[in-house]
Amino acid sequence: MKIDFQKKDRDPTVVQGMKVAYAPAKRVAAQWRWYIVLLCVSSPLIYFLIKLLLAWWIVSAQGFISLARIDVNSNANGVIEKLQVHTGQQVTAGQTLAQLYNAELESQMALRKAEYTALQTGTGAAADDPQLRLARQRVRLAEENLTIGKAFFKDVGFLQGQGAATVADLNLARERYNRAQVEYDQARYELDRLRAPGSRPAADTDNGAALLRIQAQIKALDGEQSRLAQTAPISGRVLDVFVVEGAFVSPGTPLLLLGAADKPYVVAYLPTQYARYGRKGQRATVRLADGTRLPGVVRQDATLTKRLPADLSSPIGSRDIMLLVELDLIAPLPEIQWVDGLPVSVRFAFRLF
Repeated sequence: MKIDFQKKDRDPTVVQGMKVAYAPAKRVAAQWRWYIVLLCVSSPLIYFLIKLLLAWWIVSAQGFISLARIDVNSNANGVIEKLQVHTGQQVTAGQTLAQLYNAELESQMALRKAEYTALQTGTGAAADDPQLRLARQRVRLAEENLTIGKAFFKDVGFLQGQGAATVADLNLARERYNRAQVEYDQARYELDRLRAPGSRPAADTDNGAALLRIQAQIKALDGEQSRLAQTAPISGRVLDVFVVEGAFVSPGTPLLLLGAADKPYVVAYLPTQYARYGRKGQRATVRLADGTRLPGVVRQDATLTKRLPADLSSPIGSRDIMLLVELDLIAPLPEIQWVDGLPVSVRFAFRLF
């Protein structure tokens, strides 16, 4: 018997003399499945590498639309009689925002007008001449003003005790009450002096000079009353209102906050490691919430830092110290997007240095 130790190549498609037709497509499908599995397993690493490359090549920052903010403060003493605007309302320069009421000015104006009328209609010959009638009128009005001032001081004192008014409000009410008391005492003294026989000074008999003096006082009071109407210094949008009707305000009390409507800009929070992108003239692209992209440019070198606001940080992110970068929009911002604090994203153009 002859034994052959050499292995003969056999056709894999023939088994015991019978041809077996294999499907080559199945092998190709199995190979593609392997590639898909390999891609799924390595996708986290690929994603990390792509993010790392983009972070080095593309610098982005979170920000918001900002309107130039103007504080509107009261320029007179008084009670807010009517508040004529609300948050979000568009106003124009010179429009009345709030109307104040000052009882002391009203009393003084009525007193001066009564004096003027008495001097105009009086003849000066009767025993009860215009100056006496005028003095009585002044006493009556000064007494009314004193009563109002006393009641107001009492009310403010009660509110201050309840924590609804400040010490400054109480001091203003006390000053008003003291001034009313002094005016009442002066009016009483003038009336008593005129009633004394032979004690009237010669200057008071000149009705013409007295009329000119009262006219000047009425004009000054008109100027003070005109300041009771609080007007908008610029055209813009009301961002916040700090007072309510019936509140007492003094000069310098904040009334509301206006956002200028001339040209909005973007405030972006740039990570400190990309400080080179915060230089004046740096180009950027601002992406609005609706997907609109607008070109922008850094208006000045970033010199301030601020912590990232909670509204712009991610839920699991930290509120790091960022560079505050202001950008001017080259293309006009749609009016529907003129909203102070509207979130945007900023992508800066690449620069090496």
